[in-house]
Amino acid sequence: MLCPDCKTAAPGGRPCPGCGQTVPERETFAGQGGRYLLVLCGLSLVLAALSLLGREIGFGGMSVQRLFTTRWIWIYVALVSTPLLVGLYFWLALREEEIVVTDEGIGRRSRWGDAHLAWANVRGFRHQSLPLRQTRLGRVTWFSRFFPKGGRDPEQILYWPGSTYILEGPPDGDGQPIVMRLEPGTIDDMAWLLALVEERVGPPQED
Repeated sequence: MLCPDCKTAAPGGRPCPGCGQTVPERETFAGQGGRYLLVLCGLSLVLAALSLLGREIGFGGMSVQRLFTTRWIWIYVALVSTPLLVGLYFWLALREEEIVVTDEGIGRRSRWGDAHLAWANVRGFRHQSLPLRQTRLGRVTWFSRFFPKGGRDPEQILYWPGSTYILEGPPDGDGQPIVMRLEPGTIDDMAWLLALVEERVGPPQED
């Protein structure tokens, strides 16, 4: 584990040799569905405010006025509410996302399948740069650039939408290697999570 204060490696539950603070025995990372909901709800409010402002100043002429006063108002409601509905979808998708890191290993509870890897069984740690459409959340991952970054980023760790970090373990019952994917935009405080992983298995190899 790592000391949250001075970033010194030490066993969990023991005093840090650098600063004397007790090192956590486990670190838990939640999903970011709530942040997607907040950002996309904000986008819906901005669209609503801009459209109402445009109506007040006469932008678009009579066509915009008719949009607000006839049965075609459903088009306006659909346009304004779409970001909010997308945010609700990703909140539901990520609300149970959780990663737990201990001295023994890393475990993940996810809609994409639960997984657990002991550090001793990790056989590879790789980094890939993917187009947003190939990430688990797709192009909506772009909005994660507006999320606050974790406050415990020890170094300039690569952190941008489209990055995928892959932990590989031993083969499962079907002969396929166990794979755990860590993607910015899905997990909170990704930089600190990567620092904890690197402390155990070293830096990722670039694909």
